[in-house]
Amino acid sequence: MKQHKYVLATLVLLWGFLAVLGAQTVLQQADDLYWADHYEQAKELLLHQLPSVTNPTEKAEILWRISRATLAIGDELKADGASDDILFATFEEGQEYANEAIATAAVPRGYVYRASNVGRWGETKGPLNSLSKAKPMRDDFTYVIDTLSVMDDTIAWYVLGQLYYKLPGWPISFGDINTAISYTRMAIETISPSNLYHGHFKALAEMLWKRGLSAAKRSSKINSIEKDWNKAKGSTLDRYAYYEGGLGGSYQPFYSPVALNKMSDQQEAVMLLKFAMAKYEMWPFHSRADQRTYKEIAQLLTDWGF
Repeated sequence: MKQHKYVLATLVLLWGFLAVLGAQTVLQQADDLYWADHYEQAKELLLHQLPSVTNPTEKAEILWRISRATLAIGDELKADGASDDILFATFEEGQEYANEAIATAAVPRGYVYRASNVGRWGETKGPLNSLSKAKPMRDDFTYVIDTLSVMDDTIAWYVLGQLYYKLPGWPISFGDINTAISYTRMAIETISPSNLYHGHFKALAEMLWKRGLSAAKRSSKINSIEKDWNKAKGSTLDRYAYYEGGLGGSYQPFYSPVALNKMSDQQEAVMLLKFAMAKYEMWPFHSRADQRTYKEIAQLLTDWGF
């Protein structure tokens, strides 16, 4: 009898292990499909797996990936000229999958992709028509960075930067170009070597070109922001609004031969775009989105006279 119970317990453990292994295999397959530019197939695979998963964390991992795939599908629909109604419905669907992920387990990417889908919805609607979405987006990133202590998610920092860059400033909203630049610098600093994300470099370049400080004024500005960085208290997210000052004027970015205080904003902007182009040209695979971003980078350089 005891031997029978032992065999039964062993089988239960084995079945549990195989179920976890199966879920992990599907996640890897879905990730491979996603990074190979097959968003629809990745989504279908995950949706097929979803009903058989009972572990909350595993289920949440599937759900945020469905949200991510839906976001990418929405981007492709937009590039193909889909109507606003179709885009709204797609990004709302992506948001709902992220909501399900968050309700199932507090995985960081659930919050990141909820905010990302809401952000795309807002871009389609227009910033003035989507101001009510701004604070919930920021709250999601506050939870990821301050509560879950996730500091290395490049997507989170990138979307935060876009939020502060595209929103109007005070008194209408909390948009601020210096904060946007600090968050986007973090987005660049946290890019994994296994990912391209050349659009992050483009985003920072556009912000710097718009700010347009000379080398001397920029050096003074960074020194001022550094004081804010040193005296900042409270949340980590709020402190990193001054990350450019935390780096300091003598900081030399990995894509630059000189320190921040030795070049103007626009000189760094051009450097960022040229680095992004070189990175793209060395990359082994380019998605449709990658190719569009590359063309946009090349056009920016032309528009700026380079």
